[in-house]
Amino acid sequence: MIQLIIFNVCISFFCLIPVYYTYYQKPQNIKNYFKKHILIFFIKLLFISMFIYLFINNFNGLNIQLFIITGYINFTIFHFIEGFISQKNI
Repeated sequence: MIQLIIFNVCISFFCLIPVYYTYYQKPQNIKNYFKKHILIFFIKLLFISMFIYLFINNFNGLNIQLFIITGYINFTIFHFIEGFISQKNI
């Protein structure tokens, strides 16, 4: 159980980095904003997928489905928060 809490705190920290960037950086060029957002999304998705894999690989015997589901729910929630903040900035 403690591994799941540590895992979700780490995922939350990694998801807060783009939220912080979106909140404090005003988009300079709206035309390139969507391309940057897609790039950030794929980098974040790739990084979190690798993090989930490494975390599950190091802790054998845990409920793998629970880690995958909670990791991606956490990712989705923070992505929605990032979207709401970026809508206010545009």
